[in-house]
Amino acid sequence: MASVLMLALLGTTTRAVAVVPEVSSRPAPSSAYQPAERPTLTARASFAVDITAGVELWAQEADRPLPPASTTKLMTALVVRRWLRPDESITIRSDDLVDPAVYANAGFQPGDRVTVTDLLAAMLIASAGDAALALARVAGERIDPEHDVPRTAFIDAMNQEAARLGLRHSWFATPDGRDVPGQTVSARDLAIIAAAVLSDPLLAELVATRTREIEIAGPQSRRITVVNTNQFLTEPDALGVKTGTSVAAGQCLVAAVRRGNDIVVLVLLSSRDRYADARALLTYLDRQYRWFTLDGRSFAELARLAREGIVPALVPTVVVANETADQVRVIIDRQHSSADVVGTVRLRIGTSDLFIVPLLRVER
Repeated sequence: MASVLMLALLGTTTRAVAVVPEVSSRPAPSSAYQPAERPTLTARASFAVDITAGVELWAQEADRPLPPASTTKLMTALVVRRWLRPDESITIRSDDLVDPAVYANAGFQPGDRVTVTDLLAAMLIASAGDAALALARVAGERIDPEHDVPRTAFIDAMNQEAARLGLRHSWFATPDGRDVPGQTVSARDLAIIAAAVLSDPLLAELVATRTREIEIAGPQSRRITVVNTNQFLTEPDALGVKTGTSVAAGQCLVAAVRRGNDIVVLVLLSSRDRYADARALLTYLDRQYRWFTLDGRSFAELARLAREGIVPALVPTVVVANETADQVRVIIDRQHSSADVVGTVRLRIGTSDLFIVPLLRVER
């Protein structure tokens, strides 16, 4: 909203009398358009979306309800952030522990004292079920102090959060994602959850962290290192987000990558090879679409202006289908002015303006 208001206000600036003729610059020409071949994925459901632009890029059984496994912990994290402070300490109890032979865990012991931030880290980085159960118990006590089973109150809050986010094909029955009848999520719904997680600075940092040291206080004070279960973090421009694996769910993956200044989220559910599926889908997207950023990397004319100390007021990225990428061009309208605003730059596809941004003179 602030950027829209900025454009509206700057758009009312009086133009100088002398105007330099428009200069049009196209991106470097691409090879002749060839439609990208759709990948064959092992996942039963998949979805890809540019969450910055709000553009759906791929959908295959995207609204099919399927078991979520540990991707559930993304929703758990969102609810925890509503009810618990990052710096408060939680004491681990015996009913927070999970079977280490069956579920991922951080190896917590009864009496351990761990901050909410470190429990979130253990849950999101190492997919620790003991961290998820401890967080759900304490947050549930906060949500409904009169409830006989605090985790049930927490699960109710998870489903309320799902409704608030507009999820249509998801129902949560556990905070850790273990296989239970009726617990489902769709690929599209998981992309919405991931967008909410990535909008939270603390959670966004944690889901992108490869390793983290956690401080444990109490009778058995110690430090442990948690390692991210998400192997996709090694991919270029990867930003997280979460894995999940169970007998009922198969291999699940929610992944985020940066394209220009935009974030693209991929979701794969019930896959037999989630990382191969993710790479194949991302390769397809990069062949099917192009991302243009309003800067000198995409347009040579803007690089030349930057050397003069003239830059766009905003630097948005747009995604366009590759078949129309050669129609994208930037049009620069210079004004002779001593003011900070010295013109406008328009990104146009065909005869339609995608956006108009003021050009500013900056100190070099």
